[in-house]
Amino acid sequence: MAISSNLRSFRYLWASFALRVQIFIDKAVQLAGPLYIILAVTLISCIIYLFFTTILPSIHSLTSLQGISHAIISIWLIFNVFFNYMYCIRTDPGSPSDSIQDLEHNPMSLSDRQGPSGEGVRWCKTCLKVKPPMTHHCHICRRCILKMDHHCPWMHNCIGFFNYRFFFLFLFYLWIGCAYTTYMASIPLRKQEEDDEDVQVLFTFVLAIAVFTVLTGLFSFHVYLVLSAQTTIDFYGHRRRRRQARLEARQRGEKFVPPMHMNAYDMGKLQNLRTLFDHGGSYWWLVMFLPHNRPPKGDGIHFTQRHADDYGRTIQRLPLVLDEDFNTTNKGSKNDTFRHVR
Repeated sequence: MAISSNLRSFRYLWASFALRVQIFIDKAVQLAGPLYIILAVTLISCIIYLFFTTILPSIHSLTSLQGISHAIISIWLIFNVFFNYMYCIRTDPGSPSDSIQDLEHNPMSLSDRQGPSGEGVRWCKTCLKVKPPMTHHCHICRRCILKMDHHCPWMHNCIGFFNYRFFFLFLFYLWIGCAYTTYMASIPLRKQEEDDEDVQVLFTFVLAIAVFTVLTGLFSFHVYLVLSAQTTIDFYGHRRRRRQARLEARQRGEKFVPPMHMNAYDMGKLQNLRTLFDHGGSYWWLVMFLPHNRPPKGDGIHFTQRHADDYGRTIQRLPLVLDEDFNTTNKGSKNDTFRHVR
């Protein structure tokens, strides 16, 4: 009994310590948000300054056609980077408390909006409010965020339904800008001429290629998320549940068969991409290349879903061989539905 009591006391103390550490980290991230923004703007501005004062003049004259063309391309990239960055910072990602106060008195009205998984109404025990699909509570912002992807310290903001497009385009243009700067900086470096500008060019090249390398992984991951209609939180949740289902099936001597469609909101790659940029018309893709500050379609609460028959996971049972002369096969249906819970 004494050992059991000591174990419970240790678990309580550890949980209390972990909670205090989490609260400290959350407050630190919140307070450091403006510093992250200043650092990001400083690094980007530093690359821009060195590009126009050192790299571009060493390759082309600024009064030549080539120099003017490169300057126009650079200004276009710079404008889109800062436009999407500032709008991502300033745009509220959305909160259910701002949109569905009337549902607080009738939370069961959301029961048919939780997807074909049938998990019923989701409730935030911190905000004491109904949570729509893909809504999660942010411990840093201290509220629920519609279609929350993650809290980004570089934005000093959560990335959610109303500002995810700005975040995605910021990564897109910054990635292209770093690749462009890396290529342009490599031209004077290949000349192998020693002068005072070599240090500045080399610094710009190293900084641009470092940011480009990091952004390649991050941007590729978000391209995958967009094409598969997932958020970062959904991705890790799906992976964890899939790993658990595979382990449970293996323990029962069964084989886990992944579904054709991993989640109910996956409408196909092109449609998923169009959902992010679509504002009507056949030229929806122009939103990627033209600055656009209109909010996305929808309210962050209702989402188009696949039919229930197209969703789910199946488990195919395998025979258990006891010896060479006697085989026993598991009884039961060959296709058991795996229940997906968000």
